Amino acid sequence: MKYSVIDISSSSLSLIVAEADERKTEIIFKDRVSLSLLHYLEGKRLSERGTEKLIDALKEMKDKCERFGVRYCYLISTAALRVIENCEEVARAVTERTGLPVNFTDGKTEAYCDYIANLYYASFEKAVLLDLGGKSLEICDLTKGNKEDMMCFDFGLLDLHRKFIKKIQPNEKEAKDIKKFLTEKFDDADLPKKEVFATAVMVGATNRAVYDVYADYADVSGEDGVKTIEYKKFKKLVSHLLVDAERSTLILNNAPEKLYLIGPATIVLKNLFKRFGLRHIVVSDRGVKEGYLQLVLEGKESGMYYDFENHTVGGTARALPAAGSKKAVRKGRVKNAPAKAKDIADKGVPARGAEKNGEEAVNGTEEIAATDGKKADEKAGASAEGQADGGSAAVAVPVKRRGRPRKQPVAENILPQAEEKKE
Repeated sequence: MKYSVIDISSSSLSLIVAEADERKTEIIFKDRVSLSLLHYLEGKRLSERGTEKLIDALKEMKDKCERFGVRYCYLISTAALRVIENCEEVARAVTERTGLPVNFTDGKTEAYCDYIANLYYASFEKAVLLDLGGKSLEICDLTKGNKEDMMCFDFGLLDLHRKFIKKIQPNEKEAKDIKKFLTEKFDDADLPKKEVFATAVMVGATNRAVYDVYADYADVSGEDGVKTIEYKKFKKLVSHLLVDAERSTLILNNAPEKLYLIGPATIVLKNLFKRFGLRHIVVSDRGVKEGYLQLVLEGKESGMYYDFENHTVGGTARALPAAGSKKAVRKGRVKNAPAKAKDIADKGVPARGAEKNGEEAVNGTEEIAATDGKKADEKAGASAEGQADGGSAAVAVPVKRRGRPRKQPVAENILPQAEEKKE
């Protein structure tokens, strides 16, 4: 059975499609669209134009999922929507226009998803995981497995750019100001210093873009699919990006969608590499989406999904964050959902082994209500009633295959020539 996860981040919209059964979960397709929602903010609210851009991009990704024969699609959002004041309004518009319910994840959950997706690297010497986002930074000690041990900083690369950098790329003075700011933040959080960590695992789209720039500058290539960084060469890259007239060209040739983020990202990474006194630096191709999907399939994380076969919404929701609140998102039903949206029953994802133990898997899903508080139309009501009478959308639960993830060839822009479903 095929599953997909779409992630709304601060600088892009990304997608994975996975084939999952009782033995393994295998990623078969990846896609990414550059979209910085923070460029569409009006104060602390996402503008109507920004909402439209998001919905249009989500519709395209939903179409790709359908062409691949995806059964269940999960839409997640990290700090990108969590920090805006009208997140409930945007989430409602997304669901009403695309059918996809939004799963908000707090910082520690985001870090924990990174951790789960990269358990292979826990066997490396004193490994620490680094994920640099536009609105948050996640740092995970891979020798510890508790979510509470994950560290999430409430600022990201876009915040650093907006606060310290006047032009597109930072200069030497701005880099020193950023370094001072980071040192204060990391010291206040009691972030470890030397001797605690020996290996850094770089996770996320921005870190992979940093590696692409580094590989071009240092004229290196990943052997056997393993991407590593030498600290001395990396320091030279940072200096090059601060003063060289061709620095923007280097970024545009390798990561044009990250033009504004590579500069502050390399400054943050250099600060962390030096602080930890690392001996090894590696780059992972697995992140939040892979970890989130695995946790949901194992019944360890709540999540709402869109069922392509029945055109319904099911699963267990997280509560929407209060506007402007920095409090972690709580598990459970959508207690703070807009009054105009119909409550969604949420028993669609059984825990691992539920079917084998003879436990009944209950779907209980309903369609989202129509806009402006009107009751759901007859089609939606009939669908919900039909499923209550005997329909079931219990999600198959594959067993996680531990160990190093297999390398898979990914056709980034090629979709299977399957007919689209007719409504």
